[in-house]
Amino acid sequence: MRVIRDKWALVSGAASGIGRAIALRLADEGAHLFLVDIDELRLAEVADEARQRGVQVFARRCDMVDPREVSAAVAEVLIRCGGIDILVNNAGITYYGRADRMSAEHWDRLMRVNLLSHIQFTHELLPTLLAKPEAHVLNVCSVLGLVGMPKVTAYCASKFGMVGFSESLRNELGRQGLGVTALCPGFV
Repeated sequence: MRVIRDKWALVSGAASGIGRAIALRLADEGAHLFLVDIDELRLAEVADEARQRGVQVFARRCDMVDPREVSAAVAEVLIRCGGIDILVNNAGITYYGRADRMSAEHWDRLMRVNLLSHIQFTHELLPTLLAKPEAHVLNVCSVLGLVGMPKVTAYCASKFGMVGFSESLRNELGRQGLGVTALCPGFV
């Protein structure tokens, strides 16, 4: 994507960390934002910071575990923004400990937040992304999506899934103009 100014970007996990930094950097570049996170208070603070940069910002609480909330966020972004040009799949959680001691509920929650919600956002937004010139999907993965480590098995599995999803999506739709990036930062 050559021009970011006046594009619309959806950023998940925008209330803190990498998501916050990406959202504010996009605002610095003149992108309008639709921000989602489960942490409403910190999300509101990030939205206010972004507005101070002179861009339009909508913020919505979204529990990425619930597919209905992801779909509702997609419906709202389509109504309010008419679609998006940039999708930043960033929200994530982790678990540190032996895989055999992790509850099934925690496994499911981690996979839903770190992998399945991002696939759902992408799938539901593909029509609008493919209709926009130079649209881009940025999937915040991890170095642990490239190298497996003990005591973060579920996290690694989810991030390996995001790397594979990114590569496959790029190979499938890149020729139609969709940019796809798998960002694999180290420990933050």
